[in-house]
Amino acid sequence: MLAVAVVGLSACNSDPGRKRVVEDIIQTSVEQGDLTEAQGDCMFEKVEAYSETQLEEIAKSAEDAGPGTAIELFEADLAACK
Repeated sequence: MLAVAVVGLSACNSDPGRKRVVEDIIQTSVEQGDLTEAQGDCMFEKVEAYSETQLEEIAKSAEDAGPGTAIELFEADLAACK
Protein backbone atom coordinates (compact mmCIF):
# COMPACT_ATOMS: atom_id res chain seq x y z
CA MET A 1 0.00 0.00 0.00
CA LEU A 2 2.72 2.47 0.91
CA ALA A 3 4.42 1.89 -2.39
CA VAL A 4 1.15 2.68 -4.17
CA ALA A 5 0.78 5.94 -2.28
CA VAL A 6 4.35 6.90 -3.08
CA VAL A 7 3.90 6.01 -6.76
CA GLY A 8 0.66 7.99 -6.77
CA LEU A 9 2.53 10.95 -5.36
CA SER A 10 5.25 10.78 -7.97
CA ALA A 11 2.87 10.20 -10.89
CA CYS A 12 0.58 13.14 -10.18
CA ASN A 13 1.36 16.63 -11.37
CA SER A 14 -2.07 18.14 -11.96
CA ASP A 15 -5.45 18.58 -10.32
CA PRO A 16 -6.60 17.35 -7.85
CA GLY A 17 -3.04 17.71 -6.58
CA ARG A 18 -0.54 15.38 -5.00
CA LYS A 19 -1.96 15.59 -1.50
CA ARG A 20 -5.44 14.63 -2.65
CA VAL A 21 -4.14 11.69 -4.68
CA VAL A 22 -2.22 10.29 -1.70
CA GLU A 23 -5.23 10.83 0.60
CA ASP A 24 -7.49 9.02 -1.89
CA ILE A 25 -5.09 6.06 -1.98
CA ILE A 26 -5.00 5.93 1.82
CA GLN A 27 -8.82 6.12 2.02
CA THR A 28 -9.18 3.31 -0.53
CA SER A 29 -6.75 1.17 1.46
CA VAL A 30 -8.82 1.72 4.62
CA GLU A 31 -12.04 0.87 2.79
CA GLN A 32 -10.50 -2.31 1.37
CA GLY A 33 -9.21 -3.37 4.77
CA ASP A 34 -5.53 -3.01 3.91
CA LEU A 35 -5.21 -0.39 6.66
CA THR A 36 -7.08 0.04 9.92
CA GLU A 37 -8.96 3.27 10.60
CA ALA A 38 -6.26 4.23 13.12
CA GLN A 39 -3.49 3.61 10.58
CA GLY A 40 -5.35 5.61 7.96
CA ASP A 41 -5.95 8.48 10.37
CA CYS A 42 -2.27 8.50 11.31
CA MET A 43 -1.29 8.64 7.63
CA PHE A 44 -3.81 11.41 6.92
CA GLU A 45 -2.27 13.48 9.72
CA LYS A 46 1.23 12.93 8.36
CA VAL A 47 0.23 13.81 4.78
CA GLU A 48 -1.59 16.92 6.00
CA ALA A 49 1.66 18.17 7.53
CA TYR A 50 3.25 18.36 4.06
CA SER A 51 2.72 21.37 1.82
CA GLU A 52 2.04 20.91 -1.90
CA THR A 53 5.51 22.34 -2.52
CA GLN A 54 7.09 19.73 -0.25
CA LEU A 55 5.10 16.98 -1.96
CA GLU A 56 6.27 18.27 -5.34
CA GLU A 57 9.89 18.07 -4.20
CA ILE A 58 9.29 14.57 -2.85
CA ALA A 59 7.78 13.51 -6.17
CA LYS A 60 10.75 14.95 -8.06
CA SER A 61 13.11 12.92 -5.86
CA ALA A 62 11.46 9.71 -7.15
CA GLU A 63 13.71 9.96 -10.19
CA ASP A 64 16.72 9.45 -7.91
CA ALA A 65 15.12 7.05 -5.44
CA GLY A 66 17.43 5.51 -2.90
CA PRO A 67 18.32 5.64 0.76
CA GLY A 68 17.91 9.09 2.24
CA THR A 69 16.04 10.66 -0.67
CA ALA A 70 12.92 12.66 0.03
CA ILE A 71 10.63 9.99 -1.39
CA GLU A 72 12.23 7.30 0.78
CA LEU A 73 11.82 9.50 3.85
CA PHE A 74 8.18 10.18 2.94
CA GLU A 75 7.51 6.46 2.64
CA ALA A 76 9.19 5.87 6.01
CA ASP A 77 7.07 8.62 7.54
CA LEU A 78 3.88 6.88 6.39
CA ALA A 79 5.20 3.44 7.34
CA ALA A 80 5.60 4.63 10.92
CA CYS A 81 1.79 4.49 11.14
CA LYS A 82 1.68 0.72 10.64
